[in-house]
Amino acid sequence: MKGIFRRSASHRVVLAVWLLCTASVNPSHGAQATQQAPPEQALAEQALAEQTAFQNAINGIADSVVRIEPSGLSVATLQGASEAIPNVGPSSGVVVGSDGWILTTEFAVPSDIEEVVITLPPKKKATETKKQPLERLVGRVIGRDLNRRLVLLKCDPKEPLTEPQFVRQKNVHPGEWAIAVGRVWNLYEPSVAIGVVSAVGRCWGRAIQTDAAISPVNYGGPLLNIEGHVFGIIAPLPAETAGMSTGTELYDSGVGFAIPMHDIIPLIPRLKKGETLKPGLLGIGYSTTDPINGRPVVETVRTGSPAAKSGLQSGDLITEINGRAIQRIADVRHALTPKLAGDALEITVQREERTAPLSIRTVLTDKLPPWKRSMLGIVPMRQPSQSNAKSENAGVVINWTWPNSPAEKAGIQPQDIITGAAVLPQTNEDDPPLRSTTSPDQLAGLLGGLTRNTEVVLKIRNSETSRKVRVTTAPFPEKTSNKVPAFNSTIEAVPPPAIVKLEIPEVAEPSWALVPGQQDGPPVGVLVFFDEPSGTLSENAVTIWTSSWREAVARYRVALVLVPSSDSSSWRQADLNRVGKTIGALAHQCKIDPTRIAFAGSKAGGTFAWLGANRFDTIARGVCLIDADIPRRTRIRRASPDRFRWVLFGTTDNEKMNQEGSQQYQKTIQRLREAGVPVSELPLGDETEKASRLCQWVESLGLL
Repeated sequence: MKGIFRRSASHRVVLAVWLLCTASVNPSHGAQATQQAPPEQALAEQALAEQTAFQNAINGIADSVVRIEPSGLSVATLQGASEAIPNVGPSSGVVVGSDGWILTTEFAVPSDIEEVVITLPPKKKATETKKQPLERLVGRVIGRDLNRRLVLLKCDPKEPLTEPQFVRQKNVHPGEWAIAVGRVWNLYEPSVAIGVVSAVGRCWGRAIQTDAAISPVNYGGPLLNIEGHVFGIIAPLPAETAGMSTGTELYDSGVGFAIPMHDIIPLIPRLKKGETLKPGLLGIGYSTTDPINGRPVVETVRTGSPAAKSGLQSGDLITEINGRAIQRIADVRHALTPKLAGDALEITVQREERTAPLSIRTVLTDKLPPWKRSMLGIVPMRQPSQSNAKSENAGVVINWTWPNSPAEKAGIQPQDIITGAAVLPQTNEDDPPLRSTTSPDQLAGLLGGLTRNTEVVLKIRNSETSRKVRVTTAPFPEKTSNKVPAFNSTIEAVPPPAIVKLEIPEVAEPSWALVPGQQDGPPVGVLVFFDEPSGTLSENAVTIWTSSWREAVARYRVALVLVPSSDSSSWRQADLNRVGKTIGALAHQCKIDPTRIAFAGSKAGGTFAWLGANRFDTIARGVCLIDADIPRRTRIRRASPDRFRWVLFGTTDNEKMNQEGSQQYQKTIQRLREAGVPVSELPLGDETEKASRLCQWVESLGLL
C-alpha cells in the first residue's frame, strides 16, 4: 500500500508528535524507550506507526469502496468497457448492504440517469504482473435524497459484498483524523487523502467538514476515522449551496464535506422503498436583512404553506424548534435545512398579544404553492425601518392609494390610519382577532405572503370615526401610475438638492449622490443609476449630468446615486462590489427608506443594474432597464415574498423599440411574469420626464 495515499507534511508531523508525546507520558516504558533509542530511530518508529495506523484503516474499507460510472447500458447489453456520459462522474460509492446496495452522490448520477456501471473492488490483492479481471455490474437508481444529494443504487452481485462498519452515533468531533477514500483511476487500489475533521454541523446542519484534499472523484466515497469506521459519505455540498449544481466549485479549495452516517442510516429504509426525499419547506420570511444574526421574527407567511395552515403569524418570534433553542435566524436554518418534506415540527413562538409561549405543530412540504405578489393599493407614509412606536397614535398612516385599487374602492383615503389587520380564513366567516399594526413593516409582513383574492380585515381610524373594512387583494399592477403625489408641490418650496461625494476608504474613486436638501423630512428613497461606462466621475460632470434630475429629486425625495465604472469601456465585477458600500455611505449622509431602494441603468448600464439588483436582492425592491434587456442566458428565479422585486422596462425611443427589440423584450417579460415577477413597461421621453417618472416609481415601491 506504499504511496497510495496523500497527506500533508503538517499532518504527518502532528501525528508523529502526538505518538511521541503519548509515549513520553508513560512512565512504565515510554520514557525508558526514549532514553534507549536514538532520536533518529524514535522518529522512524513514529513514522512507521503513522503509516501502519492509516494502512490498517484503509485495508479495512478497501473492499467496500466501488467505482461509479454513468451509463445508458442495460444488463443485457453490458459487455466490456462502457462510455461515460460527458460532464458527469465517474466517482465513488460505498457498500451499504451486502446484497448489492450502494450509496453514492448525484455527481455521478444526475437526475436524468437511471442506470450506472458499478466496478467492484478486486476479490484478491492484485500484483503488478498479474491483475485479475474486475466484476462490473449495472446499478439501478432506487431512491434519491435531494436534500443531501445522495443516491441509492441496487446491483446484483454474484457473491455478497463487504459492508463496512459505520459510526452510527453523533460522536464525531473537530480535531480527529479524517481519511477520505475513493476508487476511480486505479481500480485495483483506492485513492486516499488524509486530514482532520475541521468542523461539524456545516452546510446548515447537514455535513461534517474536513481539510482532507477532496476532489470530485471522492464524491460518494467514505470518510473514515483512524479505526477505519465510516462516519460520513463525501458529498458535493458547498458551504452555501444556493444555485450550486455539482459542488465542484469548491474543488481544491482546502475543504470538503461529508454527510454524517447517523443522519443517513435512518433514511436508507425509505430510499430502499424507492422514495425521493426532498427538502422540507415551511413558507416563512423574516423581518430583517441580516440572514445570519437577525432576530428570528416571522415577517411573511406564504399563503397555503405549512406555516399558514398551522397558524404561524407575521410578528411571531421563534424561540424553539423541536426543543432546540433558537436565538437568531442562523439557528432556524440549522434546525430546518436538514429536515425533509413530511417531517413534523413543533415550533415554539412568542406572540405579541400572549404572555405565555405558544406551541405550533406543522408538517413540512416539498413544494410551496405558486406565489405572485398581490396588493390592496395602500402606500404608507415613509418612515424609518423597524419603527415600532407604542403611542396612542401608533398605526400606519396612509399617504395615498393606488388608482382603482381595492383600497380606493373601499373608501380608504389619505391620512387614514390603519391600527389593526388580520387575514380572513376561507373556512371562517367571522372576523379573526386583529393584530395591531404600528409600522409599515408590520403591515407589509402581514400582507407580503398573500396571493390574490385573499380577504383582509383592516381597522381604520381617522379624525372622525373608527371602523373595520374588508378588502380583497388584487393582482399587482402591470402599469405604473402617473398620479403619484409629490412630497413637495414645487422645488421652490424646499432647499435645493445637494451633490454629495460618497467616499469609501478601500475604493480609490468616489461615488456621488444628488440628495434632497431638506434633511428633517421623511426618509429618502434611493435610485442607484448606472449609465454607459465612462470611468472616473468628476464633480463637474456629475453636476451637468444631474441637472435634469434636480426638480424630481426635490419633489419626490429620492436620492440619485451615481457609481463610476472602473473601466471606461465596460462595467466590471469590482464596480458591483462597491455598490453595497456606497449605499452604506449614503446612509451616513441621510435617512434612507429601505422599502424604496431601486437600481436603474441605461443600455449597458441597464443590464448591469439587473446584475446589481440580483446581487443585492435583500435590499433592491425594484430594477429598471432603460433601452436594455436582461442577459439572455440569465436564470430567473421564481418570485418569493422575501425576494420581491418590481421590474420596469423603460424606453426613450419607442420607434426603435418597436422595430428592433419588441419581440425579445416581450419574451423576457413573459419569462419574468411566468416566474411571478411583476413587470411594467414605461415610455420615458426626454431626460426631465425620465427623471420624474423614475422618481415617481421609486415612491410607488412602497405599495402594499
